[in-house]
Amino acid sequence: MKIYADVLVVTNCIVELIYLQTTALFTHRRLSKGRLCAACLFGGAMSLLFCADGGTFAGALAITISKAVSLLLTLLIGVKFSRVGDFFRTLMIYLAVRAAYTGLIIIWWEFSQSRRIMVRNFTTYFDISLLKLTAALITAYCLLTVCEFLKRRFRNRAVCYRAVYRSGDYEVQLPAVADTGNRLNDSFTGLPVVVFCCDEMYSHYTLYDPEAAARTGFRLTPYSTIDGSGLIAVTSKGTVTITDEHGNNKVLRCCTGVKPSSGKHSRAVFDPVLLE
Repeated sequence: MKIYADVLVVTNCIVELIYLQTTALFTHRRLSKGRLCAACLFGGAMSLLFCADGGTFAGALAITISKAVSLLLTLLIGVKFSRVGDFFRTLMIYLAVRAAYTGLIIIWWEFSQSRRIMVRNFTTYFDISLLKLTAALITAYCLLTVCEFLKRRFRNRAVCYRAVYRSGDYEVQLPAVADTGNRLNDSFTGLPVVVFCCDEMYSHYTLYDPEAAARTGFRLTPYSTIDGSGLIAVTSKGTVTITDEHGNNKVLRCCTGVKPSSGKHSRAVFDPVLLE
């Protein structure tokens, strides 16, 4: 079988792109285009390990270590982490995504005219057309989209929630609304933002004064939710806990956005996906 290096690298760049985007979907992250591009190029280049000589013990050990390190580096390049725990959690999801997509590609390969496949140095080269490979990845992405839609469509929307924001000795409790349209992410940490529409919080942190807001750790970010759109003050300080009517608590991994209630009832708006 002839192995074409350009096809090997380009194919693995595309596959790596899907791996990272799917991982970001499951971990509720927004990836930087620059970091994503760099990670895909690095992952594609590391597929050239396919051509390395692993006939000796030393060579096989070097290739094994290189492949393991390349997976870690690809994830570190593509995703920005603030805590070690986040990295290991995301790594487990990333490895599961790779396994799932590999299985799907093998299924598509079974339907191709050729049955040739070559595995070497932890890298698989399928004798499959780029068109069929693309179709397999598109199919997987469509299935993920459908599953996400159905999950949100049949979610119990009658549940009542309360949101509690704590930062030091300061605490605020508000009724909370699950809004699937709230896809706001903090541009610095990449974390989703829970929006608190509350005049008391807005005044407490002096958010009407941009300089005072900056000193307390807030930054302005464009937003759009069921309560409107504009600029919102966002901070990574403090914690947000969501409690449902049954008393179940969930401490969210998120940032907090604060805006005035504009004459409406004070409430918090969050993406229900954060409860999973």
